[in-house]
Amino acid sequence: MMTLKCGQSTERRSGFTLLELLLVVVLMGIILAMTAPRIGAAAARRGVVGATTGFEALFRRARATAIQTRLPATITFASGRATVTIVRSGASQVVGQVLDFPAQYNVTPTVTANTLQIEPTGLVVSGTPYTFIATRSDEADTVTITGYGRIQ
Repeated sequence: MMTLKCGQSTERRSGFTLLELLLVVVLMGIILAMTAPRIGAAAARRGVVGATTGFEALFRRARATAIQTRLPATITFASGRATVTIVRSGASQVVGQVLDFPAQYNVTPTVTANTLQIEPTGLVVSGTPYTFIATRSDEADTVTITGYGRIQ
């Protein structure tokens, strides 16, 4: 038979004390405070890289369209949005989707000229080298298009 001293119980308590829970919350706060700036910088870098990759894809689509249709293709920038157009039978036609850099990538794009024209030969005839700069916070990335249509 089991003897109990005064104040003892046969039931065992399970769970955490308030002090243990408070310690875990404080440690999680410290870890979060140390990693939050890195997470923000990584998100900014991801947006900038995504924007430059998106611009490269847009240029490749415009160049391929110019070569395939044997018509000049134009990339036009207005308010952070890029549009690829060709002129067929006197009417301007948008090719593909409009790329909205501030909405899609949360970046501010800067370009050397508002239009970039690609000839049916695939050569760039207007304002080369053409530079696209995507900026967000302290992060920036640059894409340059040469007159030969090369991406650097």
